[in-house]
Amino acid sequence: MAAISRLYISSDDLHAFVDEMLPPRAATRVASALEQDEAAHARVAAYIWQNDGLKQLYSEILEEPLPRPIVEMLTAARRNGTRGR
Repeated sequence: MAAISRLYISSDDLHAFVDEMLPPRAATRVASALEQDEAAHARVAAYIWQNDGLKQLYSEILEEPLPRPIVEMLTAARRNGTRGR
């Protein structure tokens, strides 16, 4: 991925930071970089805004239960140690 700051924070890092999927040490590194990089900070703000908008737009759908075939597929994948491949 392309680096977007002099601290080499990738777009993947930013998305994972917004989604709170980074390990604590990496999250701290990204947060520190955001304090120094206005462009990266603006991108994170845009990602958060976009996520909030998508959650609002699809909130009703997100509350619906998964269809049975999908639940069965996921259950089988977990049992087999795969990820739906």
